[in-house]
Amino acid sequence: MTSIKNQNIFFIVVILISLQSTAQIDQFKNGDLNRQAWFDYNFNYHKTDRFNIYGDTGFRIISPYIWTRYYIRPAVSYTPKPLFKKGDKLRTTYHFGIGTFFTNYVELPNHIEIRPFQGIQLNWPSFKNISFSHYARLEQQIENFDGGWSFGVRARYMLSGNITWGNNNENVINSFFFPFHVELFWNLDNTAGFNDVIRITPGLGYHFNPNWRLEFSTSYHKRKFAEADNFETNDIVFRLRIYYDIF
Repeated sequence: MTSIKNQNIFFIVVILISLQSTAQIDQFKNGDLNRQAWFDYNFNYHKTDRFNIYGDTGFRIISPYIWTRYYIRPAVSYTPKPLFKKGDKLRTTYHFGIGTFFTNYVELPNHIEIRPFQGIQLNWPSFKNISFSHYARLEQQIENFDGGWSFGVRARYMLSGNITWGNNNENVINSFFFPFHVELFWNLDNTAGFNDVIRITPGLGYHFNPNWRLEFSTSYHKRKFAEADNFETNDIVFRLRIYYDIF
């Protein structure tokens, strides 16, 4: 237990030091390199072999300190029976959920976003110590900023991989894993504010037991401002994620 607490404290200290290094920046500028810290708790209730109830909740902060964002995003997923004999290595999962995001600005009016989403995920290929997945998602963004509502639609595609260290995917007790993601974004109907373009995320995780795992990642986010095509920012995001699985 002491070892777990020490690892958690270490991750948090790394994030806070990284944010402090840019605390003197006063405002966004075109091409700026900003830093964010994301903390979230993820749960996954495996109701059956094919039906899951899952979601995440947490908060995000940015340096220079302009806002703090809080969110909750419940969802369900369904994995139908495979159509092929080797279906365990070629699984398709359908996702449906809705996220609610509240952004508390320091000087600007607060921002509320309701974000339903629908997705399809293909887990392929998979080997003994490395597995890949492809996740395509469609999101509807209903936003309220300064008393006015707007509606937007965007598509996302994420290529993910996971490398296990010293154990196969079934033996996850006291083992490290190395997740990585590349995600692309397309605005199908323009939304207000900053919009993501690409995210590149390497990470490091640790399985304490089949139920609990911890993951820390550092990612690069490129974003563009909706009202000015030539205005963009580059963000470094430090993320600490806690996962709890219920079987």
